[in-house]
Amino acid sequence: MRKRLVSITAVFALASLAFVPNAMAIPDCEGPVSQKTLYTGQGVLEAVISGGGGKLFVSGTRTGFDDPASLIRIDRPGAAPEVISSAPAGPGGLTWAGRQLIWGNGNTLAGGQSGDANPQARLLKVNPKNGKYTTWATGLGMANGVTKDRTGNVFASNDFGLKLDRITPGGVTTHGWADVESGNGMVVGKNGKYLFVNQTFRNPGSIARVELANPSNVTTWFSAAGLDNQVPAFDGLTRDGENNLYAAAWAPGEIWKITPDRQVCKLASGIPQISNVAFGGGKSGFNRSTLYAVGFGGQIVQVKGALNATVPAT
Repeated sequence: MRKRLVSITAVFALASLAFVPNAMAIPDCEGPVSQKTLYTGQGVLEAVISGGGGKLFVSGTRTGFDDPASLIRIDRPGAAPEVISSAPAGPGGLTWAGRQLIWGNGNTLAGGQSGDANPQARLLKVNPKNGKYTTWATGLGMANGVTKDRTGNVFASNDFGLKLDRITPGGVTTHGWADVESGNGMVVGKNGKYLFVNQTFRNPGSIARVELANPSNVTTWFSAAGLDNQVPAFDGLTRDGENNLYAAAWAPGEIWKITPDRQVCKLASGIPQISNVAFGGGKSGFNRSTLYAVGFGGQIVQVKGALNATVPAT
């Protein structure tokens, strides 16, 4: 974990030293937005997801990515977090396959650095009620970011490599399905045509867009060029029903809301080493209208008002 933090912190140092003439400050989003830290001291947290029952699931470790991975379940805000599953080192991303969780494993610095040439990461299929799991797919580069499309294909990224992996609903891996430098958090767009991919170590910070039907068609959809924080070390990524993206900006500890026309505002701040964001999944419990964030510092934060927050008019 320490080595991985050193690598990411180097990007942060680069960002702080970079001089961007006439750089634009990212405005705060407008609207009644509020944030509250619900939990602290939960270890090193990598990914978060919620389901229809309003429960929250968090991927992490107690102290570092080279330690055993843990999957935490929290039944409702205020309830005690419960470790429901443990796995070998390298907690990765999370997505759903029906009522089962897909959990990335092998998300380590060493695994990522060698993952393009020697893919050793895997995906676990987890029963969210009791934490029991089976190995569902193997031969992945890192399983850092994990997401799913409408047809059940799962995608996994490697933020220390180039290759994105695609896994069929039957668990068959295509390693290097697409090439995206330093891919991290991912989400499929509303229309199901494109995969959006955060690029952690790009300078300037970028979000790539991959055409699902033609994965060689990779373009830069959003760039932080010209912003006063142009190397944000983008980590986790999600979207809402209107196709607004919500990106975890690891270096400044912020959440950026990016509209479909690529306008950006700062939704939340003061979340050190923020790693992932996700909307709740239930009508009660962790509510589907509320955004939740986790970070390497062990905090779980709720952000209310995210859906209605807007970019200030210029």
